[in-house]
Amino acid sequence: MTTHFYYFNSVPSGSSIYAIKITDQEIMKTFTVISSILATAAAHGIVTSPTARAPGDAFKAACGAQMFSNVQSDPDGNMQQLEQMISSQKDFNAAECNLSLCKGLQFADNQASVQAFTAGQVVPMTVQIKAPHTGDANVSVVNTQTNSVIGTPMIEWPVYASNSASIPENNTNFQITMPDVGSQCATAGNCVVQWWWDSRSADQTYMSCVDFTM
Repeated sequence: MTTHFYYFNSVPSGSSIYAIKITDQEIMKTFTVISSILATAAAHGIVTSPTARAPGDAFKAACGAQMFSNVQSDPDGNMQQLEQMISSQKDFNAAECNLSLCKGLQFADNQASVQAFTAGQVVPMTVQIKAPHTGDANVSVVNTQTNSVIGTPMIEWPVYASNSASIPENNTNFQITMPDVGSQCATAGNCVVQWWWDSRSADQTYMSCVDFTM
């Protein structure tokens, strides 16, 4: 193990000169922390209304303690950030977590937040975007049993959250009109309204899911 000594001698006359001993291991730990902070400083987005899925005990059991801690502290982070954690988590269950559906967030943790929508209902939505990255986005109804979109998107943006201009108001405050999906979405947990934003230039994907029945 290599040890580095750093001397600080720019001190007032008569003061002591201090040396700080830092090992390679400590340097690597510091670098890891800084890298983690920089990663979370990337673009972030999440649905703030209606209430979207959030992490809980079921998510922790399925996706692992490290991923739970990350999403709990950074709920609007991207998918790729979570995928990088998989190899280091012995308690990650790929089948139960199912990251590609709602970032692995579980219905069992969110049963108190199920919305009741009707066909043709106009639903206002609010999205928080902390930092933009140009991409495309849409809001769709997703069948959680098959992880597939039902019908066509209710709204979509070919250019979304561009970092070359101010974010348009309709990227963060907009309305959707619910399609008639009562035959597929009568049971809580079977369907979600999914907001999905993908920036290929940044290789970052964001999603939020709102559970509902019809």
